[in-house]
Amino acid sequence: MKPNYKDIKILEEIEIKLTRSLKAMQHSVLAKADKILKEKYRHHQYYQEYETSIHSLHGIIGSKNNTYVDSIRTQFVDPNDFIARWLQGLMENEEKRKNESRRYIVSNDISLLQDEEIREYTFLFLERNFYRNLMARTRVKPQDSLWKVWFGGGKFIWGLLIAPAFRNGSWTNDVSEIRRANYKYWTIGHVMSTGIIDPTVSKPMKFSNVDNLMDFYRSVLKRVSNSQYEQAIFDNYLKYIEKSKRVYDEPLLIPELRYAGLENNHQYRLDFTILNPHSMKYVGYELSPHSTHMAISGITQKTQVELNRELSSKWNKEMTKRNEYFSSFGITTITFTDEQLSDIDNCFKQIEITLKERINEKPNLNSQLETFKRIYCE
Repeated sequence: MKPNYKDIKILEEIEIKLTRSLKAMQHSVLAKADKILKEKYRHHQYYQEYETSIHSLHGIIGSKNNTYVDSIRTQFVDPNDFIARWLQGLMENEEKRKNESRRYIVSNDISLLQDEEIREYTFLFLERNFYRNLMARTRVKPQDSLWKVWFGGGKFIWGLLIAPAFRNGSWTNDVSEIRRANYKYWTIGHVMSTGIIDPTVSKPMKFSNVDNLMDFYRSVLKRVSNSQYEQAIFDNYLKYIEKSKRVYDEPLLIPELRYAGLENNHQYRLDFTILNPHSMKYVGYELSPHSTHMAISGITQKTQVELNRELSSKWNKEMTKRNEYFSSFGITTITFTDEQLSDIDNCFKQIEITLKERINEKPNLNSQLETFKRIYCE
């Protein structure tokens, strides 16, 4: 999905404003930084002769972004969130250095940030960095196991990869592109950008528009299912997508998520799964396990002990399945019973709650700043 022109203009205006503020402070900040660093390294002739430049200062501030924060795996809500985590990472890194080094010397970052004006300049610099990399900073960063998901039954297996790359005869992710991807993971927009992966083909299956994708969903994914309940859920999801006003942001309702990926003889599949990048909630839905998973054949010929043993075995399998999906992917499983499935539309209403969920929780920069001042500035 291409960035909105108005959004680009807004970002340009933000950058101009922040750059103007930074330039207004540069002369004073550079003088202070130069004095602090020369005093710190006063016994080194090199530093007595060296003049701090704007490029070297920015190098000190910006070179540790991936050390202090995990930009590949972390989703930042806003600039304050990014700066708060950066500051927290700086302090944690400093504590680690202190514990591991017999000749501990305060880092340049700490030395400079002890000055209030340089600290203000640094936070403005990080704020500009945040907006320059807005999509990469604010997007959801899933756990590694969800960078590549496979779904479908039997030989009809499909993949949804975050940054698909076909290398050495198989599909993998281009890790360097994961945080730069210009779409929200596991959404309709994701599928429209990357396509769906056929593991036997070296090129993704692409769709020219959402209608074509929904035709594939209806004519291929839905038809593989033999369950009337599953087909009804498919139909309800298609109606849901048709009514959506922000269709690219809608999470894909993934059918038959495969626990063991491409392995043919894997143990588990979830009937439907939602990986919601907005709320970071991962929910799987099972339809009527009692009639399909807990049925016991030859019940009239079995003793009560035999029945109990078989029921216990089947129940253990169902619970193990739930636990495995949760521990490996963070997916919570919800089961619709036979009675609930008698009203399939109501079942989908519950699924719809997860599809629609949007959450934004902001961390507190002030608390991190107070911690920094207490440890390093008093």
